This record gives sequence, structure tokens and C-alpha cells, in this order.
Amino acid sequence: MESATGANGSILALGVELGALRACLLEDVGGAYRVAAWHALPCRKEVSLAAIGLDLCRQLGERLGRNLIDDAGAAPRIASDDSVRVPPLQHIAIAASPRPHVRVWLAGLSLTQSMAAAYAALTGSPAHVIGYTVLGADLNTTALSDAFVTTAPDLLIIVGGFDDPDPATHPALVQLSRLLGQALSRLAPAQRPAVVYAGNRWAAPHVAEAMQSSGGGAVEAVANVQPAPGALQRSALARACTFHYWRLSRRTAGFRELSRWITPPGHITSQESAFAQLVQAWMEIHGLPALHGLYCAPAWWLHVWAQPGQPGLNMVYCEPQTRPAALDDWPPLQLVSGEWPAALWPQPEIFWLDRSGMTPFVAAVGQMAPQAMLQVLRADLLRLRGQ
Repeated sequence: MESATGANGSILALGVELGALRACLLEDVGGAYRVAAWHALPCRKEVSLAAIGLDLCRQLGERLGRNLIDDAGAAPRIASDDSVRVPPLQHIAIAASPRPHVRVWLAGLSLTQSMAAAYAALTGSPAHVIGYTVLGADLNTTALSDAFVTTAPDLLIIVGGFDDPDPATHPALVQLSRLLGQALSRLAPAQRPAVVYAGNRWAAPHVAEAMQSSGGGAVEAVANVQPAPGALQRSALARACTFHYWRLSRRTAGFRELSRWITPPGHITSQESAFAQLVQAWMEIHGLPALHGLYCAPAWWLHVWAQPGQPGLNMVYCEPQTRPAALDDWPPLQLVSGEWPAALWPQPEIFWLDRSGMTPFVAAVGQMAPQAMLQVLRADLLRLRGQ
């Protein structure tokens, strides 16, 4: 029978970052879970994530004088014929963000209005805009296809127009989509980016037909980023880009094998998702009016703002060591996983700091053992600090 922590045995938390895998072993010490050991290994392109994960667990076990690997199953040990001499793991949790930003090519009718809204929306996702196309008389499909080959975007996003059913507002978007489709048709299927449309919703079926008929492939339509003048709908496009990041991540060698290691009822999640959920939970646990948290990931920083009763979370991705103007109206930074950016954000009177950066993947333990997760965060990673 499990204890009130949701566990009574060893818990392994694995975190996959850009360039490294980290493991953290949690053990019950005197009735409360603590970090017993942790270890990290660099990623190597020629080695799958699962192979590196096994090596990581093997080395962590050797440091503890313990066998954490089931060699026959090529996975961490969750069963044992002799639980005293070779104790198994009770739970395995994994948070994985193994790749860089989604490389986005943005296309629209002008650089203002919808394209500006799309740029703003994409700050809420792991996206990097590497190029853009504006509809014009000089738009050349050959030059555009050459640009796609050179820059290799992962995602093509088309925007434009307010939500207007008038057929007169549709031709420009259809023409843009047809030209983009012709450019994509010149690329090998494996080179073509996925296509998302976030413009005038009444034009969506015509845009999809123009893209399909010109050889560009299928189009995913989401809510218009600017349905009316002055109105911004950022979340749908941000979710589409975040989902595409996850879809690309799942293609990483060894990712599926890692996901099979997780013990029920857990599931593999991204480091960013695990951190964002932790910020919201931390706010609720401590009865805070709001909480601004920062995860200092290797490729980007993720800011999360949680408020009671707020549907969803405010999230802003930005380059490391930067403070975007979009954060000027946010509450003071109070929780950081990574080194505190003192030059950009002064420490408040009360704050939580995890210099190890392990909070995101330890937070994933909450799926199966929430109390164990909280005990470790409070005692080892996110101790309350004050000036």
C-alpha cells in the first residue's frame, strides 16, 4: 500500500534538455522524500536518448552501489526478484524538451495588423521566426522555394485579414496561399514544413483548397490571431506551435523508448509544461495573489504568470539574459529554476530559487506522487528565501 505521499519506494525523475540528460533519485528519508543523488550526461547526436538514459541510470546506480537497470528489458528497473538486495524503482517520471525552437516562416498580406499579432502570439510558444513573406507583385515562387531550402523552416504560418464573410476579402489570401503552395511543391516531401493558417476564418476553406491544389499539402486552420481591429487571439496559434514542437520532439531518436519507461498514471511531458503547472500549483499552495516564475532552459527562458481564477497561464518565451518589454506589467519575479538574473530582476523580499534547474522534471513526479514531489521541492529545490 502506498503512503500519503503517493509512493513508498524509490522514485526516478529524468529530465531531457537541449544537449543533456539529467537524472534525480528521490528516496523516503524519515517519512519524507528527499533528493538522494543526481547525475547528468551530455547528449550525442549519434546516440539515442534511450541509450543515454540507460547509461545515465547505470552511472547513477554505480555511485550509490545499486543496480538501477533491468538489462533484459533495456530499461530502468521497476521489478525485482529480490527487492531487498536489488530494490526496484517504484515510479519513473520524465519531462523532455530535446530540441531547439520551432523554426517558423511567417506569411501575410502586410507587416502590420495580423503579422504583428502573429509575432506577439508566437512569444507564447517555443518558436523562432527565421523569415517572412509579404504578398506583393514581385513575389517569386522560385526564390521563395530556394529560401525554404536554405532556411529549412519547420512550420509555415499564414495570417491575414479580420474575420469577414465578404467574399471580396478572400482573394488576396487565396493568391498568397497558392503562391506558397507552388513554392512548397518544389521541395521534397521531407523538406516541406507543416502549414498553419491563422487568418480570416471565413477564408480558411479557400486557403486550404488553394494550398492543396497547388501541391503544398494540408493546412491546419486555427483561430484568427486578429479577428477584429484591436482584438488579439494569441492562444490558438501559440498552442499550435507548441504542439508542433512536441510532435517534432517525438521524432527524436529514443524518445518513444523513454516514454515507455514511465510508470502509470504518469505520461511524458515537456519540461516547460511541467514547470508551468508547478508555478500554478505553487501559487495555490501558498495562497498567493499571483506568481511569476522563470525557467532558465538552455535554449530559451520561459516566464510564467499564474493568477487565481485565470483561465490558462500567461507564458512568454524569450532569449536568455533578456527582459522583453511585454513583461513590464508583470508582477515581480518570485520563483526561478536556474541562476537568478539579478541584473534584470531584483530579488523580492520573499522568493524561491532552484539553482540546480531540476524543478521542471522533478515537478513531473507530481503526476504519480504529488506529496513526494512537494516534499522534495520544499526541502531541497525550492526552499523559501528572504532578504
